[in-house]
Amino acid sequence: MPSELQWQIVVASTVMVASIWILMRIRKWFRRRRPPTIHPKLQKYQPTDDDFASKRRAESAKIIATSSGDVLAGYRVIRQVEAVFVDGFRRPEEAVEGLKAVAAMKGANAVLRVRHEPIGSGRYSASGDAVIVESIDPPQSTDEAEISGPEDLDDDENDASIPTGS
Repeated sequence: MPSELQWQIVVASTVMVASIWILMRIRKWFRRRRPPTIHPKLQKYQPTDDDFASKRRAESAKIIATSSGDVLAGYRVIRQVEAVFVDGFRRPEEAVEGLKAVAAMKGANAVLRVRHEPIGSGRYSASGDAVIVESIDPPQSTDEAEISGPEDLDDDENDASIPTGS
């Protein structure tokens, strides 16, 4: 049976290992919150995230519709441009925005079969098919068909003034 001193050593070492593990997790959490630092000599080659984000937003605004399925409601697919893929984004929304920007640069105005998934280390990828679509004009209803002109109204008034045989 272990002595009292041996139990104290086991408990103290367990507490120390747990404390170190907790401190390492806290340190990692703080490091993830701050932006990555680049060596001062290399900073001139690294554009800021704002430059990329603004260009990406401008290009992705050219995309009129996206769908996770094969069809877009209200649109007809004219032709498929290319299958596109992007990766390395921090959030799924950024990955889809990057996908739309790449599709717009390829000449598409819509993206079908959009998928995004985590690729590890907190990054996301997105893929889809860049296509060119056109809007489908809705068919005219019978209410909007043809409204009668003033000539038709005059005929109705004349019909009312004709005596009927009763």
